[in-house]
Amino acid sequence: MIRPRLLTLLFLLLSSVTFTQAQTIDEIVSKHVAAMGGADKLAKLQSVKINAEMDVMNMKVPIQTTIVHNKGFRSETIIQGMTIVQAVNNTGGWTINPMTGQTKATALPEEAAKSMVAETDLTGLYNYKQKGYTLTLDGEEDLAGAKVYKIGMTLKSGVKRVNYISKDTFYILKMVVQANINGQDIMSENKQSDFRQVDGIYYPFTSEVTTSAMPGATMALKISSLEVNPKVDDSIFQMPQ
Repeated sequence: MIRPRLLTLLFLLLSSVTFTQAQTIDEIVSKHVAAMGGADKLAKLQSVKINAEMDVMNMKVPIQTTIVHNKGFRSETIIQGMTIVQAVNNTGGWTINPMTGQTKATALPEEAAKSMVAETDLTGLYNYKQKGYTLTLDGEEDLAGAKVYKIGMTLKSGVKRVNYISKDTFYILKMVVQANINGQDIMSENKQSDFRQVDGIYYPFTSEVTTSAMPGATMALKISSLEVNPKVDDSIFQMPQ
């Protein structure tokens, strides 16, 4: 039988370990927020408009993405002269894909829309407690020679993400996202590099994306222009009738 005093000692020890981990997570997040431009800048971030080119299967694919913080996301991708549109807002998501003969807007499955809604959060780990996100410190790793912290993140929607944060720069060098779409568990990995400052905030201008939905394929994306806080008409996120 464990004596009461020993139980108290064990409780204090476990409490100390938990508190230390929480402090460590907050310290890492604080340094990450500072590296991205600081809380003052991120607090004022309301929208972005991004022009990029994606290299996939030896095709150069232009993409324009418009995001309003916590309100809407819209991407327009041009493939072989046809424009594919994907969009979400606070009520759901929709798509137009003429490559499949779908010339009218069609609602996205609920799980797919839920996963895309996560992309409307422009500030990531900033203010994570107020957003209702749950973080865990899942250890440290070596990522292509860079030492990183693994920070697990569960969003209010249930979408799970692992952020690999550099111990040197405190940029997020890789993100792994898990989501269930159409009953299928999909895992996507996004490696980020070439961080540049735009209006005081740092963004990765190069990304390499792989997904279990397209085994063996790597999509390389390079940003050509990024505009911070442009004026956006929220109607572009509404599903056309």
